[in-house]
Amino acid sequence: MNGKLAIGKIAAAGAVAIGLCAPADAADLARVPRYAPPPLPLMQPLYNWTGFYVGAHFGGAFSSEDVTAGGVASFSTDPSGVLGGFQLGYNYQLSPNWLVGVEGELSWTSASGTATFGNAIIGGSLSSNHNWYDTLDGRLGWAQGNWLLYMKLGLAWMNADYATTVAGAVFGNSSINTTRVGFNVAAGAEFMIMPQWSAKVEYNYLDFGNDTINLIVGSQVNTQVHEFKIGLNYHWVPGTLFGRW
Repeated sequence: MNGKLAIGKIAAAGAVAIGLCAPADAADLARVPRYAPPPLPLMQPLYNWTGFYVGAHFGGAFSSEDVTAGGVASFSTDPSGVLGGFQLGYNYQLSPNWLVGVEGELSWTSASGTATFGNAIIGGSLSSNHNWYDTLDGRLGWAQGNWLLYMKLGLAWMNADYATTVAGAVFGNSSINTTRVGFNVAAGAEFMIMPQWSAKVEYNYLDFGNDTINLIVGSQVNTQVHEFKIGLNYHWVPGTLFGRW
């Protein structure tokens, strides 16, 4: 009798245990597995070229300079040398790709050249030393990510010293310093190397036309300058200079 009672108790306990485990197993079967969502794709950084910038540049200047001395002698001085200076400008990005801007540059140069001339009437030498070139340009650019391709068009100024010696003696003025005005056409490419910093490469064509200089009577100088430059610019974040622009 007692053995049957013990067996019954064991059977009842087993039934209770099975009943308790069954709902847990059913819940596990009904549970839907969860997976972590895939990572979001990496977004390309958005480059904004709008704002003020300032920088420095370095390069070379190569000139084509033809001189007519007194209407009786023609020769070329063709000054060349290194140049370096600073630029300051402002860009406004009209759309994701197009921008307009304005830029001023000041370059000091060592460009110089000397030519000798002579004929049956007159002979001597003339030296041409260019001191600096300034430009003030409007700028139109095409931006693609961290690249910017641009063109510039505007005014140009140059300052130069001219000195002459004729037949071993001074004929007219021996030297003169003059500032001349012309125009500038340029093209370049700029690359954003890190936030707020960009590097550029640029070509400028400066044309100062034909001017009279008071050395030999009636002397004319016709000057065109080719500049090849590399540079570095620092860009202010929009809204951090003179309020929000």
